[in-house]
Formats: sequence, C-alpha cells, structure tokens
Amino acid sequence: MLAAAPALQQPAPVAAPLRVAAAPRPTLLRDEQEAWRELAQAWKVPVPQGEPCAALAREQVLCFSRNVSLPLIRQLGRPGIVTLDAQTGQPSYAILTSLTSQTATLRAAGTEQTVTLAALAERWQGDFATLWRAPDGYRERLKDGAGGPSIEWVAARLATVRGEPAPAGAARLDARLRAELRAFQVAQGLPADGRPGPLTYMQLNRVTGVEEPRLREQP
Repeated sequence: MLAAAPALQQPAPVAAPLRVAAAPRPTLLRDEQEAWRELAQAWKVPVPQGEPCAALAREQVLCFSRNVSLPLIRQLGRPGIVTLDAQTGQPSYAILTSLTSQTATLRAAGTEQTVTLAALAERWQGDFATLWRAPDGYRERLKDGAGGPSIEWVAARLATVRGEPAPAGAARLDARLRAELRAFQVAQGLPADGRPGPLTYMQLNRVTGVEEPRLREQP
C-alpha cells in the first residue's frame, strides 16, 4: 500500500525508459550442407536430405566454392555462403544476403544480423560459396576448338553484351572467341584466361538478365 503524500509534495520521479530487446544474433550454422540447403531456398529449388549439390546439379544449378576477395563478391552480386572462424578448426557458416560500402548482412537459421565490414574481416578469410545457373550442355572443361550448346550460348551472350546479333553458324572455342572472352573478363574484373569458367558464366548471366538471386544493396 502506498504511503501518504508529504505536506510539500515533491515532483514525481521520471520513470526509467523501457529497454527494447536487442535483435537476436543469428544462430550460425555448423553444418556446411545445411548452409547449402538454406542458400538453395533463394533459388526456389527443392533440396532433399542428402548431398545438396548433387540434387541442385540435376536442376542445372551448380555449386561453386573458392577463396575470393570482397570486391569480387560485390562484382558477382549474388548471395553466398561465408565461412567464419575457419582458422579455429571449428568453422561456422552464414548466408551473405546484402553488401553495402560499409556493412554486410548475414542470415542463418531464420535470423539476420548486419555487421560492419571490419567486423566481418575479423572472422572471415575469404572462403565463399555460391550457386549459379548453367546453360544447356554445360561441360566443366572444354578443349580448344570445342563446340556444342554451351559454346553457342557463350557466343550469343557475348554478342548481346556488345549489342550485336548472335553469330551465324556453329560457334567454336577458337582464337576469336577466346579473345572476346578475355575482353569480357577484363571488363568484368575477372581472371582473364579466355575460357568460359563458372565466374564467366555467372557474369554473363548477370549482365544479360538471366534470372538469379541477387545481393541486396541495402541492409
């Protein structure tokens, strides 16, 4: 029961402000296969239990993993898996969903957190994995002079980038096409080897409007 007020009533104390609960930190994934399955959700490709990359490949969506720089990830512009604390021998994983000039947004197990790039750099050494949509007839290694549906696709997409019609006749991975590939790779900030590897396909997809998930530019 409250006590009686004194004769000279003092001003009531100001109530302490309510504390707003901080956003929960993401539950980082410990299982790399689970990270692939979470990344696949953005591609709207069902992934059953088991090895996810094999299931995705049947839908012509391929897994890609490499140690890369943050500027290259920015250039690729696609969400992917970042491996954190790899040097400890107990790595964890999160999905990079947004990248700005100062921050990165990570998602894992239904939670998101935006961190500074400096904070990310303390726990990330460049291991990045993503998905990309392969054209019909894609083969990983092509010899000089190779043809086929994927080379036809590459030649047509390079022509689109240059604002030209698709070349007539069967395309081959010859000196001319390799020179066109090198020019595209240089313009896109990719290793310029004149061969259509995964990074080149990713950028051809991006600049010619193939529908794939993209990194957000806002947290």
